[in-house]
Amino acid sequence: MSRLVRPSLFFAASIAVGVALPGGAFAQSNRDKIIAISTEALKANGAREVNMGPVEGDDARFTVGATRIVSESEGKVGTVTVAKTTWVGAVPTPEGGYKADQIVAEGFGFEADDAKMKADTITLVNYVGVAPAKVVPGKISGERVESATVTGITITTEEGKTVPIASATFSAGDYVGDTPRRASFDLKGLVVPLDPKDPDLAPARALGYEKLSIDFAFSGTWDDKTGRLDIPSITVGAVDVGTIKMAATIGGVTPAVVEAMKKAEGDQAKQMEILQGLSVEALSLRWEDGSLAGRVLTMQAKEQGVDTKTYAKQLKLLLPAILSMIGNKDFEKQVAGAAGTFLEAPKSLTVAARPKAPVPFGQIMGAAMMAPQSLPTVLGAQVSAND
Repeated sequence: MSRLVRPSLFFAASIAVGVALPGGAFAQSNRDKIIAISTEALKANGAREVNMGPVEGDDARFTVGATRIVSESEGKVGTVTVAKTTWVGAVPTPEGGYKADQIVAEGFGFEADDAKMKADTITLVNYVGVAPAKVVPGKISGERVESATVTGITITTEEGKTVPIASATFSAGDYVGDTPRRASFDLKGLVVPLDPKDPDLAPARALGYEKLSIDFAFSGTWDDKTGRLDIPSITVGAVDVGTIKMAATIGGVTPAVVEAMKKAEGDQAKQMEILQGLSVEALSLRWEDGSLAGRVLTMQAKEQGVDTKTYAKQLKLLLPAILSMIGNKDFEKQVAGAAGTFLEAPKSLTVAARPKAPVPFGQIMGAAMMAPQSLPTVLGAQVSAND
């Protein structure tokens, strides 16, 4: 999708929908102030046209009619349309921005040369927008939201392919500056059709898949006092395929490091330098099979002219030789045992790193380059199956 769909423009366009200053009896109302501030914020973020329909209601609750916002970035034009936007409890802030208890945009649309997007509703709860003078084009620069929910999403690619998404929800809170101490994201019902005319998708279709229905979820907390970033769950699952679950606990993520990473945006060398000061306290990666492994084994067994169980046993016997390239006998034995168990009855496969003490990123990178066979020992890696 076009780079015009950026977090700050997306939020601003979906909430400051069509805001132009109305006249008349409400000239000094909070309602008019909110509309004026959000209009200027949109323009500061690249909007060159902001047009709206009728404005109805009072300071406590008001609606803005059909809205059209045209923005330009790097020579590309994008147009946002919103059928109706409802603002509840919106007031200006002393810093020159605004906040609202709730903002609901209905009938949202975005269109650019290379993509289109539609959504039934976008709902923001406890949103805080920055003053126009503090807006940084293309970036989230001080905006806050307790939760944002988008429903009934349809994305149309440049090739004309349609991808529906049932809903997407983001929540955050307990901020330090503009960085939340807790955050989560949940996406449901992303349906990806597997085009039979696309040769790259032929292997997936050969396994019996005509589409992928995907869910994604993330949650994490950050302790700015200890510098610990705890990510208990990153989950990606597809119906009748399987689910990948990841978790991590990272140390050294202090407020100073967070600010340094922001300043180093676009400078990968500097970011890598900063990351070397972090440490791994725990890592895990788990695959829960939904039928993918069974389908692959069955297909490959058929190609070899044997039944699935026989083929799985053959692979199990080959594992020690295949894994010998790792160069770490103890770890090779662990992997062979777990993988063999999984092949015989594909349920789950888990790799977990639980070092006795936090391991600096720099040490991990050094081991990966100089002695990769030592990584399992350095990280205290354990492999298990069907647990």
